[in-house]
Amino acid sequence: MKAGAMSTNESNPISRPIDEHATAIPIASGLLPCLYIPIAARSLNSIETYVGRVVRQLAPSTPGKALLVEAHNPDKADRRLAIWDHPEAGVLHRPTQVWVHVDYRAYRRAYTQAFPDASLTHLVLDHVPNRRVARLKGFTYLRIIPISRGANSSHGALSEGWSVEYHSTPAMRVKNKTSQAQVQYADISDITKMLNIQGGGSHMDNVNEAQELVDLPDENGVRRISATLPLEIE
Repeated sequence: MKAGAMSTNESNPISRPIDEHATAIPIASGLLPCLYIPIAARSLNSIETYVGRVVRQLAPSTPGKALLVEAHNPDKADRRLAIWDHPEAGVLHRPTQVWVHVDYRAYRRAYTQAFPDASLTHLVLDHVPNRRVARLKGFTYLRIIPISRGANSSHGALSEGWSVEYHSTPAMRVKNKTSQAQVQYADISDITKMLNIQGGGSHMDNVNEAQELVDLPDENGVRRISATLPLEIE
């Protein structure tokens, strides 16, 4: 066993369960279950239940701060969705993922420990959900991915700024405190960032265009909200 590895029992891959308390966000973006992508978790137990198996500590001197997670199998992809043809789609349900504590700072080092052959030139390591928002919502662990500086800055300055303001209101503080959701799933803005697409202006034009990637075509080939048609899997 490598230094920092977790002691686990080997088992067959398992299907990832859905946190039914956390589905409002992807549903609001018109996402099918095959695009329910965990990006934040309340605890280690939440990760193990709804994300995957923790197989290695990436910062052995500070246990529980940076984790390599072997993801549970997601729902099978509906191949009618254009998103699966995007060149960056593989990052969405990557089989091995890096998750870090919301207060952990050495996340670039942790990522290179997990993926020493990854080329990070001109890329930044980004927490998919904003850390300030995660704290406001009570999430302790966040998924990190490499993206371009342009994508990182455009989303940070726009959609994430709105989210911080929104979740800082007294009403949302109360709602977040009583939430039973153990994980947070990505919305269309998060997915846009994960695909390394820039936010696109004050009205988030590129995010709105990216909605077409997750919408299903109707009988005329026009894409519409995903949830309106039955599922087809590969």
